[in-house]
Amino acid sequence: MENSEPQEDSQSPDEVFLTAVLFEIALGLIALVLGWWLGPDPRDLIPEFSLDNSVIESLRGLAAESWDWDSVRDWVGQSVTGGILLGLLAAIPMLILIEIVRRIPCEPVRELERLSDDGMMKTLLSLRPMEMIAISLCAGIGEELLFRGWLMYWLVDIYNALATATGGVPSSSTATWVALIVSSIAFGLVHPISKLYIILAAVMGLYFGGLVIWTGNLLVPITAHAAYDAVQMLMTSRAERLERDSETS
Repeated sequence: MENSEPQEDSQSPDEVFLTAVLFEIALGLIALVLGWWLGPDPRDLIPEFSLDNSVIESLRGLAAESWDWDSVRDWVGQSVTGGILLGLLAAIPMLILIEIVRRIPCEPVRELERLSDDGMMKTLLSLRPMEMIAISLCAGIGEELLFRGWLMYWLVDIYNALATATGGVPSSSTATWVALIVSSIAFGLVHPISKLYIILAAVMGLYFGGLVIWTGNLLVPITAHAAYDAVQMLMTSRAERLERDSETS
């Protein structure tokens, strides 16, 4: 016998916001606990901020250096300011890539575009801009702490430990490549929105992992991830709002 009472499955905007924020924060806490319990500690990849490492002093230090890739990388790796600035710049290629993908005329892309019609996604896109930015920031911190800060480097340690146990020779470069690929695949699989989305998330995982490997500063992928999510959510929300306004006018 069917229940004649309507089922309330949808969450209110406040509930969606709270759920998203708590979920992303929980991922970051899990990363910190795993780092404390099993190692390595993802906090080791975040440079300390001090008054001596302020924006002005940091930029002056870079200006005094000769401009080459090594000096820029060293500055970014040791600087809170450099990590954030490079992270903001690093979000741009991902935004360009997604815009290119969205213009490909194929069904997987159209399926991805239809995700904004999903009930949960509609509620998410109806949030206030500052709430979207807050969720994006929590996602950047939580997911990067877990997947790049802990998982990737834990896999490096596991690979080298297995190589030693089986009589092989540990290789930091091989271990890093294997860990980068495996952690990126894992990152894609925990975004099972669609097949194309899994692939895109895995590609972004490779990109984020490459950033932290090159710079040694986890703030770079954290900032890039947060900036990308925020821009995407704000742009999609604006497009949805303009479409609704045009339909009602």
